[in-house]
Amino acid sequence: MIELGRFRQLQLARLFAEVLRERGIDSQLREQGDEVVLLLPEPERFQEARDLLEAFGRNPLAPEFQNAAWRAGAGVAIRRTAGSEGILATWWRGLGPMVRVVFVACVLVFLSPILMQESLYRALLFAPSLEALGSQPWRLITPMLLHFGALHIIFNLLWWQTLGAIIERFQSSFQLLWLTLATAAISNLAQFLASGANFGGLSGVVYGLLGYLWLYGKTNPAAGYGIPRPVVVLMLAWLVICWVGLTDLVANEAHFAGLISGCVFGAAAGLWRRSKGR
Repeated sequence: MIELGRFRQLQLARLFAEVLRERGIDSQLREQGDEVVLLLPEPERFQEARDLLEAFGRNPLAPEFQNAAWRAGAGVAIRRTAGSEGILATWWRGLGPMVRVVFVACVLVFLSPILMQESLYRALLFAPSLEALGSQPWRLITPMLLHFGALHIIFNLLWWQTLGAIIERFQSSFQLLWLTLATAAISNLAQFLASGANFGGLSGVVYGLLGYLWLYGKTNPAAGYGIPRPVVVLMLAWLVICWVGLTDLVANEAHFAGLISGCVFGAAAGLWRRSKGR
């Protein structure tokens, strides 16, 4: 037996097992704590199954998977759920708790001039000096919650839920938590040293998650949930465009520091998990 992947929802695990069965790939499900482990008895078909799992992880409700599961008799529950709740509700239920918490926090802070006091923004900015962090340590992290326009927050949250969901789904909420805090601290500190305290945004963390998944996939390719090369190229191209043409408008140092720190964490985690056969 070889482990193919882990699921946090039994229904999704059963659905993917049926997708595999439709393609003639045998599998077994075992519950371990709050996770469901999917095992393959045929190691020679591991790569084929892993490719399917990667595509399934991006969109488990894609017709190619739902149709296969429907023919095998397993898609009724998810189809009814999607139809009765709608696309947004189905999408939201598919996100992990860590992705949800940060998503909601960013939206609430963005709407704070309406819902709360505008002074909340000032309280969440980076500290005015490194010495001030001693009495207000949260300000090393909280600039990631600040956004200064609709496009700014939409761009960041789209990438946050995409990249964060991969880490939370295939690794754990705790892994995403510490990675978010670490890359936020590093990217915020780098931006403060470059431009002072007047900055904000989740993009340093987003680039951290990008770097993490990129190098994790390079160092531990058997895991099967690295990030596609076109996505890496797109994000790196945007990093260069911002650095060259939008120097005064974008927190470039935060982007770069987040990316580098994420790459370091991803390489370390990938090498460690590969050595453990995970």
